[in-house]
Amino acid sequence: MLVLGLTDYQPQGEALARLLGIDFARVEVHRFPDGESKVCLPSKLPEEVCLCRSLDHPNDKLIELLLCAKTAREQGVKRLTLVAPYLCYMRQDIAFHPGEAVSQLIIGPFLAELFDKVVTVDPHLHRINHLSPALPGIEAISLQ
Repeated sequence: MLVLGLTDYQPQGEALARLLGIDFARVEVHRFPDGESKVCLPSKLPEEVCLCRSLDHPNDKLIELLLCAKTAREQGVKRLTLVAPYLCYMRQDIAFHPGEAVSQLIIGPFLAELFDKVVTVDPHLHRINHLSPALPGIEAISLQ
């Protein structure tokens, strides 16, 4: 098993790896002038990887997470866990007005398609008591 962390969350990822007694590797991110991100994972990954990153200010981070997860799978990762102390877009679980996006129903399944397991500290749930319904079909743990 390996802990992967993006640069903005490297100290926390390294601390998690030390606590678990496993190796840490950094995901390199390059930002182009137009705002696009290029991510580069280590060339060799084990079958089990833990990707560690907070999802505060999530709009750019979700795209980088998508790129990391898909690349890890292409490299043969069989079990991919997301450790995201702050889990974004879980607050809005119903539409209050016609045409309003229900972000939990969009982002939750999106994350569930990318990861086998999600661990968070505070998912900011409102009308549901457990994280599992928001992340269907995968193991979802809230440490709060």
